[in-house]
Amino acid sequence: MRVNSGSFVPDFSNWDDFIRFLFEYSKDRHLIVVFDEFQNFRAVDPAIFSIFQKYWDRYSDTSRILLVFVGSYIGLMKKIFIDEKEPLYGRSTAKIDLKPLNYRWVRKICMDMGFKSEEEIIKIYSTLGGTPRYYQLVESYGLDSYESVLKSMIFGKNALLQDEVRQILINEFGKNYTTYFSILEAASLGKNTLKEISDTTDIPMNSLGKYLNELASTFDIIERREPLLGGKKMGRYFIKDNTVRFWFRFVNPNISFLESGRYEIALEQTMAELPSFVGRVFEDIVTEIALDNLPFKASGIGRWWNRRGDEIDMVAVNRDAREILFGEVKWTNKTAGCGILESLKKKKDLVKWHNGERKEYYLVVSKSGFTPELREIMDSVGVIGWNMQDIARMANL
Repeated sequence: MRVNSGSFVPDFSNWDDFIRFLFEYSKDRHLIVVFDEFQNFRAVDPAIFSIFQKYWDRYSDTSRILLVFVGSYIGLMKKIFIDEKEPLYGRSTAKIDLKPLNYRWVRKICMDMGFKSEEEIIKIYSTLGGTPRYYQLVESYGLDSYESVLKSMIFGKNALLQDEVRQILINEFGKNYTTYFSILEAASLGKNTLKEISDTTDIPMNSLGKYLNELASTFDIIERREPLLGGKKMGRYFIKDNTVRFWFRFVNPNISFLESGRYEIALEQTMAELPSFVGRVFEDIVTEIALDNLPFKASGIGRWWNRRGDEIDMVAVNRDAREILFGEVKWTNKTAGCGILESLKKKKDLVKWHNGERKEYYLVVSKSGFTPELREIMDSVGVIGWNMQDIARMANL
């Protein structure tokens, strides 16, 4: 093949020929080239990054090429393009971070596949998160219940997600993966403060910060949250992705059962502890939905806690109007009673923000609904109550 009046005849015997050809070919025409899982070149032929640098620097002003590099390993992709020591540092002209789908979109996908129960969909989202590929697999496998999702995709022979999370993270973390794994397992168990993680993992607190920073900034796996209207020194660390949280909470601790084919034991232990796990995700779902359904326009929303261990599942504020909402979210099979509202009203005074000068609202969310006594009180004093039917209605796209 001869390109641009005989200037270059490639034989494609190496990557240098191919990449040069792309730039030569696109001198007089638009060309879009997409490289999927680009970070894998680091293992196959790392010299390709220098080759791209060479031809990009030579042809970028004259070529009409658009190069798109896609990668699922966030840490490695960041290193390739953001590390000052790397050949392609500073060459990218745009960066797109694809975020997981939120609950509303996952819900729509699940309903399009035939899932009808809001509770089932919430459990599926708690396990598979917002990764579209996993829902494509649910459809291709013909799965029609949460139990079938667990058995086919996690707790069964050759189940895809049984080992995928592990392999992805080992490739991301490299030889020190065991240290990162211990931190993530601690976080999945609810050990979210610096001290709790240090005590659980035996990593000294003065060394732990480095790993937490890498997990947050480099790998984008955890996030540091602060209590709304609370102190900045009271931050806690949480795993961002539901699938990663689920894997460290239920799969990794049961790996010996899974590797020996005792899937039912692992599944039984998971189902016994699942409600508390899903409950945390349900709080996030309610927070997502609440933003569009509060009695005022919130300028901030999130959980609240203090050093004594008091917690409020959701607090929302409008700082200009001095309006505040306190919310309690319950994921249990027990109908919510009057004690929940009484407890919430006691805790609200612990939130030090314009006390005595603010307009207060209350929200109680219950998977299993409310007792007649609580419903009567809520109706009489204007407390907002959401059950699963309300969640389904508000989550509908």
